[in-house]
Amino acid sequence: MQNLFSHAHEPDYVSPLDAKPYEDSVVIDVPQDQAFDGFTDAVHLWWPVAELSVFGEGSHVAILRDHLVEESEDGDEMVWAEIQEWDSPGFIRLHWTLGSEELGTSDVEIHFDVADGGLTRVTIRCERALSSESDSDNVFICDWALILARYARFMGGAAKLD
Repeated sequence: MQNLFSHAHEPDYVSPLDAKPYEDSVVIDVPQDQAFDGFTDAVHLWWPVAELSVFGEGSHVAILRDHLVEESEDGDEMVWAEIQEWDSPGFIRLHWTLGSEELGTSDVEIHFDVADGGLTRVTIRCERALSSESDSDNVFICDWALILARYARFMGGAAKLD
């Protein structure tokens, strides 16, 4: 009985991608509800598709149903993330898959917190996968600093807090 399963083959082990916590925030000079709406309802107006997209320039990003998607000029659709939690106007949590769990996943949290003087602090928190260099050409990596900067610019720029 000791050797009953001795012929069973060892499953291939695939180690998970290393990840590191990421957090960045910006303070903008708009009320919380406008900050939330600008991020969600107007995402197609500010998302940097030239730098961060699957279909490239001419495509646009939108929140449709319960997903964040990119749509090509030809009408093709790529689901980037599933909306896990939506607490308007304070919080969104996305389960980021870029259409395939095989590419790795990440939960992305976007917080919209009221700051002094009617300002809003928008904070993005996630785990960023550290892909190996050999995989880096085939992996769509979100540059959250660029995304947050484009969003802040769209909303009128970051407020100076001296």
